[in-house]
Amino acid sequence: MRHYSRYRNRNDSTPELNLTPLLDVVLQLITFFMMLVHFGTKIEGATKGVRLPIAAVATPRSDLGLDRLVVVIDARGGVVSGDQSLSDRAAESWWNERAEKRRRGAELIGESRRELLTRVVVRADRDAPYGEVRRRLAEARRAGFAKFTLVVLRSRN
Repeated sequence: MRHYSRYRNRNDSTPELNLTPLLDVVLQLITFFMMLVHFGTKIEGATKGVRLPIAAVATPRSDLGLDRLVVVIDARGGVVSGDQSLSDRAAESWWNERAEKRRRGAELIGESRRELLTRVVVRADRDAPYGEVRRRLAEARRAGFAKFTLVVLRSRN
């Protein structure tokens, strides 16, 4: 009669599977696919009706900050709000409303200043007249916004 102990004898011919290489490969595949998969498909402020201009040198900004306002300007130069295009008085009141909301928020945390720290990210259509885009930015400055970032696509030279 054979005596079984808690430990296996070295002479025992039962094969043991070493799962370490298999787990290494699986973890590497998981890491690889996590790095390749783009989880977010909606870009902030993206609108199908707005085609961004293309520039030879377009680098992403790293200092966008937490407080930002994304503004879309259509091909006619109007500010897109929801499904309507605002121009002239309506656009000016839209800027003033946004500025007032941010001022009220700043007052809640004890800050009060004329110039807002909000970064305005402008996504203007490439066919928008320069004068109209400039007019919208001037309206924003009058409302109190001072920091602007223009979004363009980088050309593939």
